[in-house]
Amino acid sequence: MARSVQSSDPQAGGRPASLAVEAPAAAQKAQAVKLLATDSIEDAAVCVFSAALDHFEANLPAFRAAQAPESVHQMRVALRRLRAAIGMFRDALSGPALEAARERAKEIASVLGQARNWDVFREMLDGGPGAALADEPSYAALLEAIEKRRAAAYHAAQKTLDGAATKSFVAAFRKAIAGRDWTAAPGATEEGSAKDFAQAALTRLRKRVLKKSKGLAKLTPEERHQVRIALKKARYGAEFFESLFSHVEEAEDFSSALATMQDGLGVYNDMEMTNSLLDEIDSEGDAAWRASGFARGWFAHAAQAGAAHAKKSEKRLKALKPFWT
Repeated sequence: MARSVQSSDPQAGGRPASLAVEAPAAAQKAQAVKLLATDSIEDAAVCVFSAALDHFEANLPAFRAAQAPESVHQMRVALRRLRAAIGMFRDALSGPALEAARERAKEIASVLGQARNWDVFREMLDGGPGAALADEPSYAALLEAIEKRRAAAYHAAQKTLDGAATKSFVAAFRKAIAGRDWTAAPGATEEGSAKDFAQAALTRLRKRVLKKSKGLAKLTPEERHQVRIALKKARYGAEFFESLFSHVEEAEDFSSALATMQDGLGVYNDMEMTNSLLDEIDSEGDAAWRASGFARGWFAHAAQAGAAHAKKSEKRLKALKPFWT
């Protein structure tokens, strides 16, 4: 059976427990998924699902220790990867436990998303119009409004993460994975079936990206957002299955290229997002209006760079060669 990569034992090497120094909690990125040539589709799913849950849980200590923004980001990534994985395996594995996990992961990610949005907004202000607004009195009011909402969002995130529903979600899905609590389609449990499944899934995901990204520079913000989602799913799929194929360098290049394009579209999406956040602040009074208006103009101008980036991304996408064929 496949195994996901686990974090190393802090006591490895025979170091006496009494001399061990506990490292401070830090945000953790997703670990590589290692699949075997003999894995069935079901084996691969067990490994991928477990890796996503490992990623989510690995970031809880950093959040609880310091409410680190990166831990929020990584937990959202873990939940997105889990939901993408469940969707990816849907034709082969189905059942209430999978759908329940997918829905609960979405609910938790939505709460974390509010905290992440205010974090990103503050970072964008600091790296953009903030310097020009430093002496503007209304900028202080804008920052105060942001921090107020950010604090509330983090409080909601903490309540959700520490709540019984989240603990139950993790425990229940761990149990479902261990017991393979789903209905497997014909062939899904056959030894070695994971590779053919991966090839078909990756081909489908690549076609979806190419279709959605056609004319990328002229797409609406919502359409570009859909392209970004398709890029994420294709990237996650590549990362889930790359160990089944021998072209390791090509697989890494493929995932890296998708990540770069995803990040570029993400910046554009974040700039669009600022309008809704500023609308929320502006609806409560005019103390921050002057700074708010300046920030809107700044981000609107910066968003124009998205068109140039989109043209380059579309060309790069078409040139990407599948590593799984």
